Amino acid sequence: MKNGFMKMIFGMLGFLILAACGNTSGTANSAATDGSSALQEIKDSGKLVVGTCADYPPYEWHLVKDGEDKIIGFDIDIAQAVADELGVELEVVDMDFDGLIPALSTGKIDMVIAGMNPTVERKQSVDFSDIYYTQKDALVIKSEDAEDFRSEDDLKKESLATQKATIQEAYLLENFPDAEIKAVPKLNTAVLYLVTGKADAVLMVETVARRYVEENEGLEIADFDVASTPNESAIAVAKDSEDFLDAVNDILDEMEDSGKIEELIRTNIEIMDENAVE
Repeated sequence: MKNGFMKMIFGMLGFLILAACGNTSGTANSAATDGSSALQEIKDSGKLVVGTCADYPPYEWHLVKDGEDKIIGFDIDIAQAVADELGVELEVVDMDFDGLIPALSTGKIDMVIAGMNPTVERKQSVDFSDIYYTQKDALVIKSEDAEDFRSEDDLKKESLATQKATIQEAYLLENFPDAEIKAVPKLNTAVLYLVTGKADAVLMVETVARRYVEENEGLEIADFDVASTPNESAIAVAKDSEDFLDAVNDILDEMEDSGKIEELIRTNIEIMDENAVE
C-alpha cells in the first residue's frame, strides 16, 4: 500500500513537471516570436523611447538657450514625426554611441536614431530602416598643420581620434595601422583631444565637422577627400519588429517624397550656424 501511494505521488509530480515545462516552453516561444506586436506595444504604452548620442550636430545635439537644455537636430525631428504619426509621446534618451545597440537589444529603448550606418555587424543584433541620409567623411585638423597634412598618407603615423564603435573607427583601424587611434565615447571628447594636442586629426562626417570647426578657433577641415565609404544613416529597431519597422519605413518614405527630410536638414543646419559659438 505504501509503494502504491508513493507511485501515485511520483506520478503526480511527473505530470506537474511536464506541465510546467510545457508552459515555460510556450512562454519563451511567445516572447521570441512576438515581434509582430511591437508596434501595438508602443501605441499601448503611449510613448516612443528613442536612443541617441547628442554630440552630432546637426543630426542631434544639446542646445542650451534661455537657461534650457534641449536635445535638437533633424534626427530628433524625424523621431518626433514617427511619434506623431503613431499618436504617442516622444522620449529621447541621450547615451554613449557604443551603448545604443545594447540598449535597443535589451528593450530599454524602442529605436535608435543617431546617424547610424546599417553595417553587416550591426544587422546581426538589430534591424534597420531604409537609408534616409548619406554623408561623406572629413578629417578635422589644426589650421597650423594644414601645410603638413595634405593627404591621408601624411597622417599614416600620427595620432587620430574619432568616436568609438563607428564606421569611422573601423576605417582608421583598417587603413592607418601605424597610427595611434584614439576612439572615445563622445565625439566632442575627440575634438577636445585635437584642440589640446592629444590628437593630430579627428575623423567624422562632413556636416558635423563643419559645426566643430565653426565652434573651435584654429581648426579646419583638411583640404583633401577621405577615401572612406560614405556614412548612410538609418533607424535601428529591435530584431523581428516587422510591423514597427514597416511603419517607420512608410513614414520615412512619405517624408522623403514630400521633401520634408531635406527641409529638416536645412533648418537644423541653419539653427546650428545661428548658435555656433564664435
